[in-house]
Amino acid sequence: MNPTDNPARSRTIRRGTPRAFIEDQSTVRVRFNEVDALHIVWHGHYVNYFEEGRRAFGRRLGIDYPTFIEQRIAIPVIHVEVNFLAPAKLSDTLTITTRLLKSESARLDFDYEIRRESEAALLATGSTSQVFTTPTGELILNWPLFMLERLTSWESLWKQP
Repeated sequence: MNPTDNPARSRTIRRGTPRAFIEDQSTVRVRFNEVDALHIVWHGHYVNYFEEGRRAFGRRLGIDYPTFIEQRIAIPVIHVEVNFLAPAKLSDTLTITTRLLKSESARLDFDYEIRRESEAALLATGSTSQVFTTPTGELILNWPLFMLERLTSWESLWKQP
């Protein structure tokens, strides 16, 4: 079986108990500077595509980086995982599915799927985790108040796995 045909791969990639999630989709077109001599996307750019998906998600739900800066909170990435299934190529339009996973802990866990828009082929999956810190890097162990307000307002948006 081709890994891109495996329905389990198109779901949340994290191990353990499946969690509720909020999902968003965005697109990005592969640019010339993102490919190698074979016109295949260099592997490091997939993390940038995750970032694009996360920013689009954040803009839609009011948690883009300017919001955190305004609240004087940093959200460093503490974990990144990428699983490569098939190559993206020059001029492909990619659909990035970004899922924020529900968490009791004060952290942002996202899962991603990257597909070639023209045929919906699953090219990569991945995940990132971010924590909240003060601007000087001190870990914030509880949800910031503005995030608690957003989490409450999102109650009807959570989908079950």
